[in-house]
Amino acid sequence: MNILNQLKERVNFSTTDITIADYILSHKDEVVEMSIQQLAQKTYTSSTAVMRLCQRIGLSGYKQLKISLTREIDTTENDSDLLDPSFPFHPDSSTMEIANSLKKITDQSLNEARRMLNTADMNKAAEMLLNARYKALFGIGDAYLAGLAFQTRMMRLGIHFLATPVYGEQNHQADTLTRDDAALILSYSGSTNPTLTTTKILKRNGVRIVSITGNGSSPLARLSDVVLVIPAKEQKYHRISTFFSQACMDYFLNILYSRMYVLNYREFSQKTID
Repeated sequence: MNILNQLKERVNFSTTDITIADYILSHKDEVVEMSIQQLAQKTYTSSTAVMRLCQRIGLSGYKQLKISLTREIDTTENDSDLLDPSFPFHPDSSTMEIANSLKKITDQSLNEARRMLNTADMNKAAEMLLNARYKALFGIGDAYLAGLAFQTRMMRLGIHFLATPVYGEQNHQADTLTRDDAALILSYSGSTNPTLTTTKILKRNGVRIVSITGNGSSPLARLSDVVLVIPAKEQKYHRISTFFSQACMDYFLNILYSRMYVLNYREFSQKTID
């Protein structure tokens, strides 16, 4: 997930976390040049407190915080004319202005997702899923809904993904899979507790795991065999809708579908033509 957004949202932050986060947000350009000791001194905290904040937002440490900040600052400067993914239109927007904004936010999301695409990982994910004995889909919320559309497209090719919308039943489904099987897990945050519980069951059973998430440093990512990272620029709790993240998830699932199709093009083309 976008680091700057996480610092703004302050989810489960302590008072000390908030102090450090506020300083980083107000002095982004300076912080990327600071040592952890210097940041601790500027915020009247400690190096340990800075490390705790880094880990709370899904980073391995202070070095990764500076790398992520630098990347996001560069992106913001290069894309200064882009729409706010969380609020792409305003209270006084006309219908045509809304239509234009939604087109622009879709274009913006696809451009961002294309830049983040790792083709080697996408190829590996497609082969892993295609060659598995049983395939299963897991997730909750909007990400899972995108997965159900993917499941329907695959079913038309004769490729069946086991799926259940009942969250408690996902754990039982996961427990039936083995090391010969593969799971596709969809989660924007990569830290949703029900999804992590399911993922741990899959991991325990030796199931190969492909995840699509907006946080490449999340607990879900660490449990996965292949991680496909999409941009996550929306604020989690303060936004109009998931226009941006949903477009990115759909885009990656469409690429995954198409790559799996290409791997067995002759057979699949006969089925789609018929």
